[in-house]
Amino acid sequence: MSRAFAPALFAMCALLEPIASAQSVNVASSERVRGGMFDASDPERLVRFMTELGYQAELTTDAVGDPLINGRVSSTDYVIQFYECEEGSFCNSVQFLAEAPQPAAATLEQLNAFNTRWRYVRATFAVGLIRLQMDLNLDGGLAASNVEDTLDIWRQLLETFEREFLLRR
Repeated sequence: MSRAFAPALFAMCALLEPIASAQSVNVASSERVRGGMFDASDPERLVRFMTELGYQAELTTDAVGDPLINGRVSSTDYVIQFYECEEGSFCNSVQFLAEAPQPAAATLEQLNAFNTRWRYVRATFAVGLIRLQMDLNLDGGLAASNVEDTLDIWRQLLETFEREFLLRR
């Protein structure tokens, strides 16, 4: 090795070392995040997480064998339905759904105003029912903190829905 080449090689290695270190930190960081990720393939884990956070959650199956979580917030029962499943597992998304008998005083204008105010959920009328729905794509996974925040958003909006529609009967 020539004497002129050795210092240049040393300098180049010194410049590349922080990049190599940063890449190893990123790998470790991404592994930590993956360990805290949720997807729709493990409904039991989601139920455990929900109960650890203080939510009522019970795992069952729907009529076609897909997972279904029954829950309750305040005075309203709801379900978390699993969608895009392959034979009852390997699901990609979930839908939070609460429904109740349609209050006689509830109008389409009130429902539209609710939907305009709250972007994460949608309220609809079905034959004799009023519904609140929220979809969540879990394909590829979500961090536990995001799932926790989503559950809190659902709780807050379901309580708002109760006050504005269900408790006014």
